[in-house]
Amino acid sequence: MSRQAGPKEYASAIYDLAFESWTQQLGAVQQAIAADAGLRDVLNDLGKPASTRLQLLSQAVPGGLAEPVRKFLGTLLEAGQIGQLDEIAAEFGRLVRHGPQRQSAEVTSAVPLTGAEEQALRNKLAARFGSELEVKFRVDPALLGGILLRVGDQVIDGSVAGKLAALRNRLTA
Repeated sequence: MSRQAGPKEYASAIYDLAFESWTQQLGAVQQAIAADAGLRDVLNDLGKPASTRLQLLSQAVPGGLAEPVRKFLGTLLEAGQIGQLDEIAAEFGRLVRHGPQRQSAEVTSAVPLTGAEEQALRNKLAARFGSELEVKFRVDPALLGGILLRVGDQVIDGSVAGKLAALRNRLTA
């Protein structure tokens, strides 16, 4: 008896299919550029119109390019950044394999925050660090007051304990 696929398996298959075309086409573009030094020189010649360079690149790729990929490459050519294609494709491959990395924040306060305070802080953090930020709240009475914020490797210490420690360090220095 065979087991039917579940929602996660179907979603994973859709995800893979959605990016398969991009992965194949970017790979074909990379191969075309790597195989033809003359093409590489023309693509990097900012004196030629981006549309001309894009047309030459499209012709160099067997089967041509899908419109979204073509537009993306046109953007790189206009910006003079086609040389970054290998790095972009590598990062794209990482995203396809592992998904976007969610950044997390840890907010530590001396007393529990109200729901409204938590939401206001989430909104400010999202505006500064991006809407995909995952925020965790903790309570540590040793802070005495204020908050201590950690986002990735950044630490913003707005706690009373932190300010007292900084004052002590300045006075003893």
